[in-house]
Amino acid sequence: IADGIKQADGSARLFLFPMADGGDGFATVMKYYLQTNSVNCLTLDPLKRKIKASYEWNTKTKTAIVEMAVASGLVLLKQEERDPLKTSTYGTGLLINDAIDKGAKKIILGLGGSATNDAGTGILSALGFQFKDSNNNSLKACGENLLQIEKIIAPPKIPDTKFEIACDVQNVLYGPQGAAYVYAPQKGANNDAVKLLDEGLNHFAEILKRQTGQDVAKVEGTGAAGGVAAGLMGFFEVELKKGIDLIIDASAIKKEVEGTDLLITGEGKIDAQTLEGKVVRRLSLLAAEHKIPVAAFCGVADAGNSIIDQLGLEFIESLVSSSITKEEAMVNAGELLTNKANQFFKKHFSNRLD
Repeated sequence: IADGIKQADGSARLFLFPMADGGDGFATVMKYYLQTNSVNCLTLDPLKRKIKASYEWNTKTKTAIVEMAVASGLVLLKQEERDPLKTSTYGTGLLINDAIDKGAKKIILGLGGSATNDAGTGILSALGFQFKDSNNNSLKACGENLLQIEKIIAPPKIPDTKFEIACDVQNVLYGPQGAAYVYAPQKGANNDAVKLLDEGLNHFAEILKRQTGQDVAKVEGTGAAGGVAAGLMGFFEVELKKGIDLIIDASAIKKEVEGTDLLITGEGKIDAQTLEGKVVRRLSLLAAEHKIPVAAFCGVADAGNSIIDQLGLEFIESLVSSSITKEEAMVNAGELLTNKANQFFKKHFSNRLD
């Protein structure tokens, strides 16, 4: 897009800010802004097999960026291995523990792509917490054991580490709109497993409330990634934020947007889901604060006037058209975006070229 505009007007002043939500690319963009270094670790995958993974670390600010997908992600499992009754966030906990050993004051945790539904018990287990049943037997931290937990034993000293969790959904912990019913099926759960997991999340919330006083049952966002935030909220300072908001805070875009003539953003497909706190929606709100028009470039536009108005978009530019198929747009996205941006700028800002 920037290349296309520069070809139309070489004198145009462009300010480029990589953006993402809390899913794919979150840690990469945060790394760009927070100037972190990668730390490689031996850890465990969702089925506790040894793997190598990494997280991002800023020595100066003592801040770590951890993505669940690298140690607890669906991408690490074959289709037939997916089973949220058995999978655990323990490997993510090992990465977090390594950062805490380095003196981490803040952990920024990305939740996208998890294979788990253990309410964060795996992470807690890696940090030294123990889970006991009614007979005082130790339990492995996984989804199928949530219903058996009767006591949580904390380590002698709980680290004074704050968590900022990138969470792009509003689902509560359990119930029809909770972690199990909404997300566990795509992680390999059948109907019986979904019911067991949901009952386990409900039970775990009751245990947390009884032991810590923290009532996580109806907190929006705790249903993401199998309830990870709920477990952490019982013992740590936790703030749930949309991934795009964490990135906006890390960047200087709020300062640079003042006095600009146009904000350009985009995503693969603009439709009704774009209203749900994604990048385009959040940036359009930011632009509206400064009365700046917004142009959105996308692969496919499937949005009526109502959605466009709600998004606050003045321009939508789609690559797919009567002459360009979706497949062609995906193969030649870079070239098509450059050409589209060039044509767009000449059409709507031609007065600046005189």
